[in-house]
Amino acid sequence: MALLTACCESGRDLAVRRLLQRSGWTAARVMGLSCLISAALTLPWLLLAPGGWPSDGTRLLLALAAGGLVNALAFWAYGRALARGDLSLVLPLINLSPLVLLFSGWWLLGERPAPAALAGVALLVLGALLLGRGTGGGLPLLSSPGARSMLVVAVLWGLGAAFDKVGVNAGGSLTWVVLFNLVVAVPLLAPELTGSGGGTARLAAAATSEGLLLLVLLCGLTGAVGMVCQMEALRQTAVVHVIAIKRLSTLMSATVGVTLLDEPRGGLRLPAAALMLAGAIAVLNAAR
Repeated sequence: MALLTACCESGRDLAVRRLLQRSGWTAARVMGLSCLISAALTLPWLLLAPGGWPSDGTRLLLALAAGGLVNALAFWAYGRALARGDLSLVLPLINLSPLVLLFSGWWLLGERPAPAALAGVALLVLGALLLGRGTGGGLPLLSSPGARSMLVVAVLWGLGAAFDKVGVNAGGSLTWVVLFNLVVAVPLLAPELTGSGGGTARLAAAATSEGLLLLVLLCGLTGAVGMVCQMEALRQTAVVHVIAIKRLSTLMSATVGVTLLDEPRGGLRLPAAALMLAGAIAVLNAAR
């Protein structure tokens, strides 16, 4: 399940990047539509599935409130990063999210990092340094387009990693996927829908007139399948195992960027992505 999630994440990365490039839409519109379609595609399965109401509505609502706020901002920053930077440069930075968990536990709870976690940190730092050399032009990594936005995503996803587990346990995988995507989509699309001139009509007309409907549906479909698989995996094993396997998508997408999209300096960026992935897995496994 987690491996399928990684494949879907990589497919969505490519679809979102294409949609952003071809449509000229804002990151908020693209990510909001993706989440809205993911919710719409998952809803029929939820209605047909047995199980009834969530087992713990209070915990579900609390997880939605906290997770929705964090992830709406994270998805917006994620779309901006994909729009402004190469896949092979910005996506490996997501692997820094376990550092947030590691340092928050150390700072807030006094938990001393295990030796394996420290080794993982060293790999992450080494990978980030190598990735910085892959920016080209002698520019530091943080000055490259999209890198700062993706660092925001890494921090927010590190902080919000536990909300998915709480939501799935309280309401079930399908319920959480539908409600989560709706809660994230609403603030992202609200400016479009409340603006002057009929935002809903403009969205529909733009999708059909520019031939972008297929890309929009692909973003939503890969997002829905990937998230359902991730939530089912969370029901069966620990969060750290699922996230560690899911992070394979960063290396997959970086490889696609170099091989299919002709992004430059692949000889530096792909080894950097592999090092950062290994570091993230080491940090996550040390947190078991």
